[in-house]
Amino acid sequence: MSESQIILEAAPETFAEIVIGNSMRGPVMVNYWSAKAGPCIKLWPLLEKLVNDYSGRYLLVNFDTDKYLNFAQSELGITSVPTVKMYLQQQVVDTIHGAESEKSFRTMIDKYMPRASDPLVLDAVRQYQENNVEASLEQLKKLYQTDSDNPRIALTMMKLMLREGQFESLMSFHQKLSPALKKNEEIINLESHSQFLHAANQAVDRKQLEQTLSSQADNLEARYQLGALNLVEDDYTAAMDQLLEIIKQDLHYRNDIALKGMVTILNLVGSDTETARNYRNKMLNAMGR
Repeated sequence: MSESQIILEAAPETFAEIVIGNSMRGPVMVNYWSAKAGPCIKLWPLLEKLVNDYSGRYLLVNFDTDKYLNFAQSELGITSVPTVKMYLQQQVVDTIHGAESEKSFRTMIDKYMPRASDPLVLDAVRQYQENNVEASLEQLKKLYQTDSDNPRIALTMMKLMLREGQFESLMSFHQKLSPALKKNEEIINLESHSQFLHAANQAVDRKQLEQTLSSQADNLEARYQLGALNLVEDDYTAAMDQLLEIIKQDLHYRNDIALKGMVTILNLVGSDTETARNYRNKMLNAMGR
């Protein structure tokens, strides 16, 4: 495969086709860069070397944030360069900020290359679809013990636990993941979603939560539970309003739970919507950026 086929340029009007569309066929690495930033110039040759070393088993797409600054910030949430994101199955699955080492990039890339355990993951999904829930989860647990670096095992297991309402088991499993997997954006979203649903299940009556907040505006747990109830009722804006208030009062409350929740809901809303753009700006303002 020629270099022109594995290294592409994207613009706002082609992003959906070049990045999102191709991510359904395999990994797509997007390099968000600026000619004004020295680390970007330093990083570019390394990224080109790597995509050729891997013989085009993934695509490298360059996105010029100088030309398309508004789109990069408001639509894609890019706040600094260089930022490199890996897309797979229409999702951002990994991110590296800054000009990291070649080893760091190879570690990220290797996670998304085909692995021997992949067919067994698919077999576990098939068992789940045939209502063999326990057998499916047990097979995934065994696979994780033998190939814990394969993100598809952890992702599949967490998705199935979420569908089964096993929120505490999911969060316990998440705690045991490697630091690298915990940075996986889809895993972050799944864990955050589980936190929401667990909070909604534990929440007291909505009216009682509202009464509590009327007299205790700084009761962040009550605010989080109310936001969770709003989310499960598909009232995304009301949920984000509660999370924004938590961010304003305590940015790092419960290990950044409000920030993670905002990102999860923004992904549900869709990055190309007016609502997402509006609330992303509100979130950045609440964070003091």
